[in-house]
Amino acid sequence: MTAASVHRSRVRSAGVAFRLSPEDRIELRRRAAAAGISVQAYLERVALGRESATDLPPGPTRMPQEALPIE
Repeated sequence: MTAASVHRSRVRSAGVAFRLSPEDRIELRRRAAAAGISVQAYLERVALGRESATDLPPGPTRMPQEALPIE
């Protein structure tokens, strides 16, 4: 198994961690989903004033997840 850092962009090598309430986390995820973007992209837009995807450094595309039936 390879380290996760091997697959990360050099442009996006700094991590930021912060705490918030479970309710705020749900709201943050809801707002990002409503915007049709990841939480990371949403935070970059809000905190850094980026308006579009062209303002963002290149990164992997996030595919939506779907629930699998349980048998």
